[in-house]
Amino acid sequence: MNNLSKNYIYYNVYLSMLKKLFIPILFFILVIGCSKEEEKIQLPAREFDKKIQIVDEFHVEEGIYQVVDNVYVAIGYALANSILIVGDGGNIIIDTTESHDTARKIFEEFQKISDQPIKAIFYTHSHPDHWRGAEAFFQEGTKVYAHETFEKGFYDSMNLLRPIITKRGMKQFGFFLPEGVQQWGHGLGLAFGWDFIQPPIMYPTNLLQGKLNTVNVAGITLEISHTPGETDDQIILYYPDKEVVISGDNYYMRFPNLYTIRGTSYRDTYKWYKSVDEMRAYDPEYLISCHGPYLSGKEEVQERLTVYRDAVQYIHDYAVRGANQGKTPDELVEEFEYPAFFKDSFDLQEKYGKVSWSIRNVYNGYLGFFDGKAINLEPLSAKQRNKRLLNVIGSKEALIQLVNEANDEGDFQWAAELCEIGISNFPNDNTIKELYGNTLITLGKKETNPIARNWYLSEAYEIMGLITPMLGYTASEGQVERLPIEIFFRAMPPRLDPKKADGKSMAVGFVMSDTEKTFGMILRNNIIEVTHTIPNNPVAIATVNTSTWKRISVGLTDAKKEISSGDLVIDGSKLKFAQFFSMFDKD
Repeated sequence: MNNLSKNYIYYNVYLSMLKKLFIPILFFILVIGCSKEEEKIQLPAREFDKKIQIVDEFHVEEGIYQVVDNVYVAIGYALANSILIVGDGGNIIIDTTESHDTARKIFEEFQKISDQPIKAIFYTHSHPDHWRGAEAFFQEGTKVYAHETFEKGFYDSMNLLRPIITKRGMKQFGFFLPEGVQQWGHGLGLAFGWDFIQPPIMYPTNLLQGKLNTVNVAGITLEISHTPGETDDQIILYYPDKEVVISGDNYYMRFPNLYTIRGTSYRDTYKWYKSVDEMRAYDPEYLISCHGPYLSGKEEVQERLTVYRDAVQYIHDYAVRGANQGKTPDELVEEFEYPAFFKDSFDLQEKYGKVSWSIRNVYNGYLGFFDGKAINLEPLSAKQRNKRLLNVIGSKEALIQLVNEANDEGDFQWAAELCEIGISNFPNDNTIKELYGNTLITLGKKETNPIARNWYLSEAYEIMGLITPMLGYTASEGQVERLPIEIFFRAMPPRLDPKKADGKSMAVGFVMSDTEKTFGMILRNNIIEVTHTIPNNPVAIATVNTSTWKRISVGLTDAKKEISSGDLVIDGSKLKFAQFFSMFDKD
């Protein structure tokens, strides 16, 4: 058994917590996974150098590390950690990584320590690298705990916005970068334990209510606090008998991702640093992060947490003060000066989050998109602006000359912005594509933030036609079976194509034959209203059991087949029922 020193720090490779799961297919669309293209891309020879070596700055071996006598953490198997607490007659698991196969491997290692039954699993929050491997630990009678806000976090990121979050997540984590492109880290995580099976989703059986909860499992008492930070549903767990705090994602040894470029709802920086203060108040002897090594020693823990929360508050206060002075986000980013304590802290290296993104996020969180300048009330579209800028420049040839001059002078951001004018006006011009791609590659080579670098390079190769980041989608029975039926109906309204629905009004009803739950979908004014009752004058009422409707929704079966088998019964017009669902996006 290894003992992890508080001074060990690793961070090698962070692959996508968004690599799979849940994006819509067919016209009922909902929750699914994705797969990577197998075809290898042939690339022109290019050199990729590192400005700063970050892969092996510090290294932690894959293994199970003992924190105290009955608390263990699995580090290095996946991008997220999994934590074991050995109780009296049963074990507790906190977070389960992103992979069923990796979680199974961890489970087998944990079993060597204690083969007692798994009494409880806790999800610290709704990001899939913390819950996707849960089925490997789940046993008959296992309770699965999460905060009551988990459902919204799960729904928003894994369903409502799943297509765009998946696409942007793949870009952020460099999932489609071809072989030959040097990988040197993705911000967090020693490894990525991905597998291409679709494990069942172990939806929480017990939702923790309110701010504070105390849970006793197998003789272990855990104090659980709802602490919004990287997500709104985040919890921290305190094990008072051993003075252990488990931080979720509210602390890890990188500058915090106060905004993630894959896209997210507002991450409230005020709540985040106040949540870190809650961890400080416990004055723990041990701090276990859900990414990376744990810390030990009260003084060390307090020092690291204090610097971390001070950095978050500094960004918050800087952005708010500047906004109150009438400054725009661009001005705030341009004028920012790093305080000395940022430069002196390992934890504040911008290898995951970035200060510039964070400042913009705070501004937008408080004031929204408008920066106070009148010209930005109704600005020209990018396409219109680029068309007019080309007219000012004069010609495509003059634009290309400007791009080359900017690159020669090392003004790569300006060169890229000029290329954007070119690609907007000449989208099929190979010379402009090559210029744009190589300019972005240069920006990527200079970037020391791994996820920013991945984005530059991914977009470069996509523009040059060297990668096609298309996802293939599959679903599994286990994925959908444990999800509440309500999620499937909530997924429908944003999928409506308003052009197909224009001028139409109709309604359909549903009766879930196994639960007697009812639902309605009412089309009017180019929107869908979902109700929990049968609407008035529906064109059809579908009677179907919950499982069958879920399977239809994600394409595991089709309505025609289920009508023929008698598992889907349509009372009313089958034609109008089909016409109703033909108005929804199918991918």
